[in-house]
Amino acid sequence: MVTDMELAALAVRLTDEASSEPLDVGRVLTTLVEGVRRLVGTHGAGVHYAPPDGAAVRTEGTSTELRALTADAAAWGEGPGYEARTAGRPLIDLDVTGRPASVRWPRWVPRARALGLARVTALPLSGGGATVGALILHGRPGPSLDEPALLRAHAVTGVAADMLSLVGEVQRNRALVAQLEHALTSRIVIEQAKGMLSVRRDVSVDEAFTLLRGYARSHRRKIVEVAADITEGRADLHAL
Repeated sequence: MVTDMELAALAVRLTDEASSEPLDVGRVLTTLVEGVRRLVGTHGAGVHYAPPDGAAVRTEGTSTELRALTADAAAWGEGPGYEARTAGRPLIDLDVTGRPASVRWPRWVPRARALGLARVTALPLSGGGATVGALILHGRPGPSLDEPALLRAHAVTGVAADMLSLVGEVQRNRALVAQLEHALTSRIVIEQAKGMLSVRRDVSVDEAFTLLRGYARSHRRKIVEVAADITEGRADLHAL
C-alpha cells in the first residue's frame, strides 16, 4: 500500500533534482518515471517534457524500449503522450489492442503491441496555466488501473507539473543571468576601449566611441569585438 509519506518522498527527490547544480533535466525525468512506476504499480511509464523556451521536447521511459517508443512518438506527433500534452486532456485506461486505437495512432500502436502493452493512461502535466508535458502509464494485458492507483497517478502529476515548472524557471533564470553577465562584460570592455582610445588619440570619450563605432560599422564587425582588439593590444589605435 502506497502511503502519503512515499508520495512526499518522491516529491522531495524531484524537487532536489530540479534545484540541483548543475541541473540535469534527464536525471529529473528519470527520477519521475521510475518513481511513478513504483507508486502506481504499472508495468512501465514515460514522460514528455516541453521546455518553456521552445526547445525540442524531452522524453524518458522506464526501459530502453519505452524510452525509444516515447521519443519516437514525440517526433511523430502521435500517441497518447503527445495527445495528452497538446490537447491538455487526460486519456484514462485506453485499450490499445483494438482497431480504434490503431486508427487513432497508426505508428504508435504497432510498436506498443510489439512490447506487449495492452492499456495506456496519459495525464497532462499542467501548472501555472500551461501544460508542460504528459505522463504516460503503460499496462500489460490484465486488470485496469484501479481507483487508488489512478488517484496516486493524479497526485504524482501535480507534483511533476510543479517540478517541471521549477525546472523551466531555473533554465529561464540561468539564461537571463548569462545574458546579463555577457552584457556587463561587453560594457566593461567597450568602456575600457573608449578610455584607451581617448588617451591615445587625444579626444573626448564620446568622440572615442564615435571612432570605435564608425570603425566597427565600416568593417562590419561588432563594437565589442573591436573593443576587445583594442584592450588586448591587437588593434592599431591610430588606424581607427
